[in-house]
Amino acid sequence: MKKILLSLVITILLSSCAVEKKKLTENVGKYVPPNIDDINFKNSVTTNKNFEDIWTSVIDFVNDSFFKIENLDKDSGLLTLSFGSKETENFIDCGDFEYTLFFTGEEFKGSYIDYAKSGLLAVLEAKMNINIRKIDNESTKIIINTNYTFSTQHALGYYDPKLNQTYSFESGSYQTIDVINPIKGSIPTRTCKSTNFAENVIFNVIK
Repeated sequence: MKKILLSLVITILLSSCAVEKKKLTENVGKYVPPNIDDINFKNSVTTNKNFEDIWTSVIDFVNDSFFKIENLDKDSGLLTLSFGSKETENFIDCGDFEYTLFFTGEEFKGSYIDYAKSGLLAVLEAKMNINIRKIDNESTKIIINTNYTFSTQHALGYYDPKLNQTYSFESGSYQTIDVINPIKGSIPTRTCKSTNFAENVIFNVIK
């Protein structure tokens, strides 16, 4: 009888260990995409200020901001700016992400951008085209279009271009892509959208 009880106890203990081991043999996580239903961006405004005042205000602001001037042509009213190397989270929203790694117990919970910057060597490159048009001596129209490129790599200790992925979208838009090896428990896609922060900064200057 004692042998039977001892055998039963050992069996239960081994079964418990097996269950526990199974729980710890895979990474798990969760991804929540950004809300794409709240995109409401108008890329042009008309103001009751003359062209000279608008042009000067924009140039003065840009020279003391996070923007970098790539090209400008006052005669045509065209201005090209770049930005995004810092404070990526201000300019785009890629949702929220969390994970637990079974082999280290490491956990993460925060924005997908923070995860991508540290774990996927993510980089944002954005180019903004501003068109300032004179309507008459007392009014001006400003049109802004921005192209966003958010690139990620899978940091595995070596560089493999096949593992690179890129989100490309414009002002007031977004892109959803299928990701490589999504962590268990998360959906197989990731979405990034424009926050319109950079565009609105410029529009606020000319108000």
